[in-house]
Amino acid sequence: MIRCYFFDDLGQELVEHEVDWNWDRSMKEQRKEAPGFLSKGLANWEVPGRSGFLNPYLQLFISIVLTAAAQVFLKLGVDSQSGLPWYTLSNLFSFWVLAGVLAMLMSLLSWLYALKSVPLVVAFNLAATNHIMVAIGSWIFLGEEISIRRWVGISLIALGAGFIARPLARVEEKI
Repeated sequence: MIRCYFFDDLGQELVEHEVDWNWDRSMKEQRKEAPGFLSKGLANWEVPGRSGFLNPYLQLFISIVLTAAAQVFLKLGVDSQSGLPWYTLSNLFSFWVLAGVLAMLMSLLSWLYALKSVPLVVAFNLAATNHIMVAIGSWIFLGEEISIRRWVGISLIALGAGFIARPLARVEEKI
């Protein structure tokens, strides 16, 4: 038995559906025979018993946090160099620049894993919270000023992410 999740016709509500699965046949073949949403490839297939760390929404969150951290690391890296231009070989291999590149690569791996199960329209819109984390991270770790106008913008981004995440939270409660 496989548990699959799909969005309704309006793309608003995530619905769970269990399907009998024949492991000897390909997913493509079985989707052709499946009714409606399954045959269109709109379903996200998931095997029950998956580790909590491999939850696609957790991986999406990890990707967002790592991307924000990478931006702060890269800024620390280019600001810590004095004298030489930032693009010289020694500056590109500084600790903070390498930490930023490593965080970005790890973020990419988490993002790709999350995209296997989360619809792109949801994942990309939730990734907008990266703007919030970068702004707060630069305020805390870099001492940058954030004006009232920017705080209003950050609040609007948070409000929009809340509208997107709200239907997902209701589905998690049902499961």
